[in-house]
Amino acid sequence: MRPVTAFFAGEDRYADLSAEAAAEHLSRAIQCRTVNFADHSLTDFREFDKLQELMKNSFPAVMKAGSFETLGHSVLITIPGTDESLLPCLYMSHQDVVPVVAGTEQDWTYDAFSGAIEDGYIWGRGTLDIKEMVFGILEAAEYLLRSGRAFRRTAYLAFGDDEETLNLGALGIAQELQRRGVQLEFVLDEGGGKLEDGAIFGAPGRCISLIDMMEKGYADLQLSVKSAGGHSSRPWGGTSLGRLAKAIAAVADHPFPVRLPKAMAAMFEVLAPLITEEPLRTLVQDVQGNAEKIAAWCAGRAETFAYVTTTIAPTMIEGGSAACNVLPQNMQAAINFRLSEGETADSLMAHCRRVIGDEQVELRFLQANDPSATARSDGFGYRALTEALGEFFPEVTFVPAMTAGATDARRYECICDTCLRCSPFVAESEDIRRSVHGTDERISVRSYVQGIRVLIRLMEIANL
Repeated sequence: MRPVTAFFAGEDRYADLSAEAAAEHLSRAIQCRTVNFADHSLTDFREFDKLQELMKNSFPAVMKAGSFETLGHSVLITIPGTDESLLPCLYMSHQDVVPVVAGTEQDWTYDAFSGAIEDGYIWGRGTLDIKEMVFGILEAAEYLLRSGRAFRRTAYLAFGDDEETLNLGALGIAQELQRRGVQLEFVLDEGGGKLEDGAIFGAPGRCISLIDMMEKGYADLQLSVKSAGGHSSRPWGGTSLGRLAKAIAAVADHPFPVRLPKAMAAMFEVLAPLITEEPLRTLVQDVQGNAEKIAAWCAGRAETFAYVTTTIAPTMIEGGSAACNVLPQNMQAAINFRLSEGETADSLMAHCRRVIGDEQVELRFLQANDPSATARSDGFGYRALTEALGEFFPEVTFVPAMTAGATDARRYECICDTCLRCSPFVAESEDIRRSVHGTDERISVRSYVQGIRVLIRLMEIANL
């Protein structure tokens, strides 16, 4: 596929938007080492303080028009609208970033927290995940306010502090807005940010990008087996390792049902006129009637199977013996699940207990949450977003879909039925694959500024 910049349009829009100033703001944000650990004793919250001071100093029009609040170390900025009959919208992202993997520091072309602006890129941890969206949102709001544009619709800018760990920052903001009686027209969070060939869905040669309308549930299930141990020559009744291995195998050998989620059905309905490969070309003429066959098609491919079923990934095991002739004692393992639509944490636990069938294997969730709701695609929020994206990426087909990952957006379902996950900051597929949570994370200055243009236009549409 062509480079992502080949799909850019409208780069002459908002000619007084300073690419240099925007890049410098993001560069300085990257220099704030906002790594938040689940164990907060390891977190240096002074780095979050530095980032928030940078926000205040870099965006004076936003600070003048809006109110800046901190809830713990999360940020909520409220820009009041002039028309109280319009529901507010909320633009969100998160301040925290993942740490650099120990031992890989020297593998970076530029230091991971340098914020270097070199070779047409801004480099460092958070340039793709996802300080570019935090500061892009602020840049867009600043541009409009500095240009004298009024916000008819109240806008909330919400930036959690722990999306990579506990998701409690976003939860706190959502609960506070709910306490205030706020209902939102739409929420925009991270997601997408990738242009890809439609061949993955039977439409080769078409450039598509996903707007994630829902996210799968998440569960870490711990399996524990206790044993007295002893000499390996007397393994009466088997070993804790053997029992644990059987339990893991039982779960892995009993996959969950294959179903076509609502978001994926909507995607195939949008893509139907563009799909040229059989059997999908025929099947998508009646997506609802052929849902089982479409789901089965997806389940048979590495690129698409995660969209149509709950995935099972044994990831950890510990407690084995240190010597070959010693029976292991207490052992634990963990299996990670991404729950598809139609499953819940309770149904997953019941399924695992049933297929294991061994009461000596103890099961407990380390953490678990159900799949999110599916956002509305027939309302103002989705129409506004696709209109804004289409103006700057006219050759790209934006389609509703879902993500197997987790975001903060689900925390706002208590006050919004249109929680959209789509970053307008596009990058090359190889950069996304290699550098998100990896080495040499970077975004081109051109892509960053193009994303800001999309957000400016979205805010304009929201306030027409």
